[in-house]
Amino acid sequence: MERPSLERRVEVLEQRVELLQDLPLRMTAVEAQIVQLRAEMNNGFSALSYAINKMHTELTGRFEAVDRRFEAIDRRFDAIDKRFERVDKRFDDIERRLDSHDADLAEIKRRI
Repeated sequence: MERPSLERRVEVLEQRVELLQDLPLRMTAVEAQIVQLRAEMNNGFSALSYAINKMHTELTGRFEAVDRRFEAIDRRFDAIDKRFERVDKRFDDIERRLDSHDADLAEIKRRI
């Protein structure tokens, strides 16, 4: 295997040194891009956090409104249940009175 000439080796080294000289500028550009990306991500996450908090507040408000509506419905059902209990008692009273009248009529029929 043939070794490259000294001139060729020097040329390769010069090219590498030139590339290395550009490295700080390239690193500065990459650093600037990272800083910009960080700022954009920070802004994006802040906007996302705001949107999530807003949605949470809206959903919480809606659930609370639904809870209040269910509580109102429960109160209405309780009132209806009490009314049905009063109606049941009235029917029980009417049934007892009718039973009493039936007994009186049966007695009258038996006497006749």
